[in-house]
Amino acid sequence: MFIEYTNIRWSPDWCKRCLICVEACPRQALVLKDDAVIEVEGCDRPGLCQRLCPDLAIEVIKPRKGGR
Repeated sequence: MFIEYTNIRWSPDWCKRCLICVEACPRQALVLKDDAVIEVEGCDRPGLCQRLCPDLAIEVIKPRKGGR
């Protein structure tokens, strides 16, 4: 199961809450709150969170033509 935010999808089932994604984000657009990784404003999809996640628990949503 993935939870979809504006720019990312996150799997609470796969995530070990290691915080690699939170620490790697150059825009500080991810936070851990109430045992969940939450996307906050500022994500411009550089993809470090996805590339560094050892559990494949986070995925950057690619923008579609004409929007998001």
